[in-house]
Amino acid sequence: MFDLGTIFIFLITFGLSSVLLAMFFLTPADMLVLRRIVLGTANRGGAATPQAGATPARAAAAEAAEEPAADEAAADEATEEGAAEEQADQPAGDAQGAMAKLMKFLEASISDLIAQKVNLTTTDKFGANLFLAGACEVVRNENRLNDKQLVELLEKVLALIGNKREVAHRLADKYEEYLLEPQYIRMFQAGTAALDRFATGDQKAIKEFAKAILEWRNPKAAQSGKAQGPITVLFTDIVGSTKATQQFGDEGGQQLVRAHNAIVRTALKDHAGIEVKHTGDGIMARFGQASNAVEASLQMIKGVADHNKTKPPVTLHMRIGINAGEPIVEDNDLFGSTVQMAARICDAAETDHVLVSNIVRELCHGKAVTFREAGK
Repeated sequence: MFDLGTIFIFLITFGLSSVLLAMFFLTPADMLVLRRIVLGTANRGGAATPQAGATPARAAAAEAAEEPAADEAAADEATEEGAAEEQADQPAGDAQGAMAKLMKFLEASISDLIAQKVNLTTTDKFGANLFLAGACEVVRNENRLNDKQLVELLEKVLALIGNKREVAHRLADKYEEYLLEPQYIRMFQAGTAALDRFATGDQKAIKEFAKAILEWRNPKAAQSGKAQGPITVLFTDIVGSTKATQQFGDEGGQQLVRAHNAIVRTALKDHAGIEVKHTGDGIMARFGQASNAVEASLQMIKGVADHNKTKPPVTLHMRIGINAGEPIVEDNDLFGSTVQMAARICDAAETDHVLVSNIVRELCHGKAVTFREAGK
């Protein structure tokens, strides 16, 4: 005999599995049912339960009387967006592949949330949105999605945990600003790391969603405490960002920031770096090994050069500064003279160059990196 809990989990898993069958661009009606499935309302309050063999859209037909106006408006908006997508100036990436990867990850992660009895509260929702945005950023970079495709991806993903369409647009516009806060960047990075692990076959990565939500509720418990050994601090700074904004407007300036972020975060991921926070015109990161920081910085400079070879409307240039020491670690942020010196070194670096302190050069002794004396 199966108990009610087992049956409930089966129904939810079945409902989410149906997403995979309709993996390419969910309809607004599909979103309605998925929201109720994920929020656990499929069997509460008299809402209809999807029948075996029914698609999400068919199941939604039984509930259409509850909010027909909202569904019609959403359908009209979806039609208008579909027409607009065909006219998008930016090249379209592999949206199908991106959606497939995300949905597979989300199905498993949400099922794990249910199994661990972690219910998303209203205060959890923003943290969950940041986690999912981090996952979306991975597939955006891997599949080269344009900005419009990213927003559409966010719409579908965030709808799975009960968000309205405008939430996805607001998050897409603002999450670069949200990442100025250490707690917010931690959730974003958790989503990125979890999807990266899942893509390599690590099934334990599905537990990271629940773990991230629990840490979001209790951020003090997530603090790393004292670091073992020296910490290498890296700063990046976009050169000419203010001038670019004046010349090309806010959107042009933001495109510059997004290109910078993609290049820097890829290098951090490849060389075991941790993003501490976004500074508005750059990123502050930490490394456990100085050589990793140096190698990451060289990859960043190469990434900038490769980006500019594509002749974008706004060319990207940046400077990088690196220092090492024992900074104060507090609330997942870094403080003290080590950090201040790293920032000053970054300010002194030449455009599209990396400047490091002498201690960083000494920590890289024996590595295949060549340094040039830059004076005191």
